[in-house]
Amino acid sequence: MKEIIEILQEYGLSSNAAKTYITLLKSNPATGYEISSISGIPRSAIYPILNKLLNLGIINSVGDSPKKYIPLAPSSLIEHFNHTHQDRVGKLQSLLENMETDEEAFDFWHLHGHSNMITKCRELIGNAKEKLFLSAWEREINLLSSELKKAEENGIELTVFTFCKLDISFNNVVSYELDERKLREVWRPKLILVTDQKSTVMGSARETEDCRSIFTQNEAITEIATNHIVLDITLAGQRLKFDPNPIVKRILKNPDLNLDHLID
Repeated sequence: MKEIIEILQEYGLSSNAAKTYITLLKSNPATGYEISSISGIPRSAIYPILNKLLNLGIINSVGDSPKKYIPLAPSSLIEHFNHTHQDRVGKLQSLLENMETDEEAFDFWHLHGHSNMITKCRELIGNAKEKLFLSAWEREINLLSSELKKAEENGIELTVFTFCKLDISFNNVVSYELDERKLREVWRPKLILVTDQKSTVMGSARETEDCRSIFTQNEAITEIATNHIVLDITLAGQRLKFDPNPIVKRILKNPDLNLDHLID
């Protein structure tokens, strides 16, 4: 019951209003006196609460002598909240869009901690429309694997670069097949994610709350991040003896690009 009250409070009800609604779910129809007795809310406070819930459309009254109250069914309450908050969000969106803002102020979001970085990556992967480029180590790829798999199943073109050996597979993976535990002895893990060549997350991937990364839609940073992944793949082609041209051409959207003079 405590958790329900807390959630109802998040939707704008006071603690006593939430208790009143829950009381009516358990015992209805009920008079104000009965609701007060069951819930423990003072009689002097119960009637203003009932009037507010009536005005919100969350309860109804029946009869007159004495007046009794019945609650909105839980399924109807959820629908009521959905409609109410959609209207509020729509109005807020309209008001915010009409405000004069400095768009450059939103170019960079600093992500504090490993979990916030992973959460942002999951969001970007879920919202991708065409392409995903990811450079990461095994642990982070495993944490993002379900979202990456779903994106690939939905036709998103996915390219993954990693130094580590992976236990999962994707259509386009370039890997040095190294042991991550040994890598961690000499390097700190990092992550670069580019979605639709518009949005980027990049930074430290240490699993601590003091690790730092950024989210940006700045074109210059996104281009730098993309080129970093391209360079890693190109060098891997040289060291692992494979032709990186098809992958790089696809990433850079440049069918005439030829890297042969770099990897001879």
